[in-house]
Amino acid sequence: MADCRVRTYMPSPQLLPTHARKMVSSAPKKSNLTALLQSAPTAGDAKLVRDSTQALSRLRHLNEAEVITLFTPFVPHPPGSPLAKDMDPFEPLGRAIPRQVRHVPYRLDHGMTETHADFLPSSGAIVIVICSPQNVLDHDYGAFERQARFAQHVTKRVAENRSLADVPVILVLVSNGSANHAQEHGVRDFPTLVMLNEYSIAALTNAARLLFVR
Repeated sequence: MADCRVRTYMPSPQLLPTHARKMVSSAPKKSNLTALLQSAPTAGDAKLVRDSTQALSRLRHLNEAEVITLFTPFVPHPPGSPLAKDMDPFEPLGRAIPRQVRHVPYRLDHGMTETHADFLPSSGAIVIVICSPQNVLDHDYGAFERQARFAQHVTKRVAENRSLADVPVILVLVSNGSANHAQEHGVRDFPTLVMLNEYSIAALTNAARLLFVR
């Protein structure tokens, strides 16, 4: 597993929309992860289950300066991952999003803390990942329930803060195997849901594409 440090990613010029690339004066040297993102295959299912509050439309129309807060669980890498062992398995998602991203991991045994809450007021959008495919459940049988509670606590804090009324909140659920339908039902109260069947680089890249497709 990787560590739980907060990271901020600036969008790579190669991943920005065409009109936004013109705003970048000089392109940084391409990292190994950027190369992996650009060459990621189309494998890795990502689907929009619902968006009853039009959160994706609001997400896609964020000001370039607004920050997306990405909350991701502290879970093992997926089987066969080419990522370094000390790299967060969801860093590819954060770097594939064509906006400035503040990546804030959360531990399943700690849940939501005041540190997580402190990031909410400065968020232009919030993306919460619940990752409970079979390999994660084999490692921790109660992983889904603890992650779902974290997501519920975040959305409750958002609902209680009037200044966050227009901030889109998107839930990304990674699920597969026999628990898939039960987990989807378990997050039925979240108005915007994207589902993945794995959290490989390809799947996470496809999730970012889905979030920002026009």
